[in-house]
Amino acid sequence: MAIKFKINERKAVESVLWLIKRGESDMYKIFKMLFAAEKHHLNKHGRPITGQQYLAMPLGTVPSWIYDVAIHQIGIGFYKAGRVLVAERDYIRKFFSESDMESLEFGYKEYETLDFTRVKDKNHKEPAWIHTWARRGISKRKPIPFEKLIDEPWLRKELKELSAFMVI
Repeated sequence: MAIKFKINERKAVESVLWLIKRGESDMYKIFKMLFAAEKHHLNKHGRPITGQQYLAMPLGTVPSWIYDVAIHQIGIGFYKAGRVLVAERDYIRKFFSESDMESLEFGYKEYETLDFTRVKDKNHKEPAWIHTWARRGISKRKPIPFEKLIDEPWLRKELKELSAFMVI
């Protein structure tokens, strides 16, 4: 059984707004920060922050739901202006646990000082991206299995059984 989570769309939006408020507006970097935060939280606390699926794409890891929202200009608290995401409001703190905030800060710090090339190079070293991208066939986007984000075998086993029942 594969690990599957039901996305919490509200937390996904609030996470983007948090990163914008923290000081990042570049869509590409925000996507990588979200990936780093989700992976960190999943490994440290046994659950993701938002539960959204990540994709392996030519330029690295991409949060699938947020990507679709940003590309299609759906007004849900932020909008895309070129390569920049612009907040239409502040994030709402009550949607985050302390561990969510800690992992978002971790994701932010992983990429905050890097330019585009260094962000891409760092993200392309992610084992989950390498594994998934190598198996994509001719596709330009392939879902990254959550199993590939988890470092500990025991946690993978537990989440295969429990993930479908978790509330994020």
